[in-house]
Parts: sequence; structure tokens; C-alpha cells
Amino acid sequence: MFAEEGFDRQVFAVCPSCKSEMAAGAVLCTKCGYNKETGTSLESHKVAGVDIDMGTLALMKAEQDMVRDVALQEKMHKGAGMPPWMLALILFILGSAVTIAVLAVNASRRVEQLQFKPLQMFCNLGGAAFAMVAIGAVLTLIARAFKVSRNEGLLSLTILYVPVFVIRHFRDNWKAAMTAIICGGCAGGFFAAASRM
Repeated sequence: MFAEEGFDRQVFAVCPSCKSEMAAGAVLCTKCGYNKETGTSLESHKVAGVDIDMGTLALMKAEQDMVRDVALQEKMHKGAGMPPWMLALILFILGSAVTIAVLAVNASRRVEQLQFKPLQMFCNLGGAAFAMVAIGAVLTLIARAFKVSRNEGLLSLTILYVPVFVIRHFRDNWKAAMTAIICGGCAGGFFAAASRM
């Protein structure tokens, strides 16, 4: 009867945390993960509902959800809205259009004929605005190349290496490259139209 109850069994060590039997000389409890040398328990051994109560689990999940939501919100804010250069370009073109309209009206009221072509001036100003944005995008790419390494930056100063830099680091630089290409093309179109007038 005593043998059935385990009174004749020898126990060499007991876990201080969960009071389970441990092997002789064992440091780590295989049931609860308690380390006798460090006095800490391994997190992977904790069982939901037994070692960790459900309220704590709910709070841990809520904390993870909040961190994920904050990261998502920051990502949405970062990509939202119009870039400052685009707003400046729109304001520049609108201001140029108003200035040209005023000059055209004043020129039409003069008695003597002036060699003033409002549309040509608008095309020149629009081309200059797009050219400035394209140049700014190329300078941004050169600055980013210097951030990667000094050699990449020095090579990018030749302008011929900028496309190679964009291809090598496409993920971070494709927007600036597309801005330079599109605005450069628009500038060329405006200047070509102005030269034909």
C-alpha cells in the first residue's frame, strides 16, 4: 500500500517554483521552465490559462494590437497628402499664368504694337518650373548616393552614374527617379513648344 502511494520512491530534487520532481543535478525544471541557478522561468514554458491568466493574455494581445495600429497610422500619415514640391510647382504655374494674363491685357491696350507672346512666355516659365523640379530630384538622388557611401556619391556627381545608382537601390529611389524623368520630359515639351512660337 505504501509502494502504491510512492512512499518507497526516492526524490533527489524538487522544483522550488512548481514543487515537481526533478532529476538529480538538474538545473532546469522540465515542467514549468524554472532555472534554479538564475531564479527565472522561461517564457516558452508558460501555458495559457495555467501559468498566465486570461486577463494578462488579453492585455498582451491589446498591447500588440496597439503597437501595430500605431505603426499603420504612422505609415498612412507618411504617405498621405501632396508633396511640397508639387504644391510649389502648382503655385508657380498659377502665379505665372496670372502674371502673363495681366501683361497680355496691358499689352493689348497699348497703341503701339509690342512683340509680346503670352503663350510663349507661359511655356518658357512652365518649362523652367518643371526643369527646377527635375534638377531638385536629381540632386536628391545624388545626396542619397552620398548617404550610402562616399564612392557612390562621387560617382553620382558625373550624372551618368545616377541611373545605375537608382537601379542598384531601386526600392528607396524610384519615386525621385520617376519625378526627375517626368518633370524633365514636361520641361522639354514646354521649351520645344515655346521655340516653335
